[in-house]
Amino acid sequence: MDLSPASRDAMTLPAPMRLLTGSLVIALLLNLLPWSDWALRAHPDFLLLVLLYWVAHEPRTMGQGWGFFLGLIMDVANSVLLGQHALAYVAAVFLVQLLRVRILQLTVFEQALHIAAVLFLSQTIGVLLNLSMGSDFPGWGLLLAPLLGAILWPLVNWLAKLPRFRRRFGQVLR
Repeated sequence: MDLSPASRDAMTLPAPMRLLTGSLVIALLLNLLPWSDWALRAHPDFLLLVLLYWVAHEPRTMGQGWGFFLGLIMDVANSVLLGQHALAYVAAVFLVQLLRVRILQLTVFEQALHIAAVLFLSQTIGVLLNLSMGSDFPGWGLLLAPLLGAILWPLVNWLAKLPRFRRRFGQVLR
């Protein structure tokens, strides 16, 4: 009996598009909260975290195009170098697409370690781009953001699966 994640995907219904877009909008709003001081550098990238979840679990719907689009939105929202977040998001999405089968075979807490590495790479791309443009090094507090993102991974995983279970057991969501 084949229990690989690829065989389980055929048995589950795809998530409705309103669930995907709604969760991305909520994550975008969390990113746009007025963070300040140490929280500005240490808060995880909620939008990237939710995007990576959907890339891993809905590969037919979410991909690098979504990463590029959402990255551009974050660039405009944060008034940073245009394409900085887009490049980081596309690189992160590519890594999750590359490691998707491996990630889905792991437990949620083991998945969080992989996601921490992907978030760290994404953070590193942004820092290196800023350093190449002449900005100062922002400090080692940036290492907290990927760690906090990895800590939030099980919560994102649990929250994203709630509506799917309700729909499966006969309760229609409107």
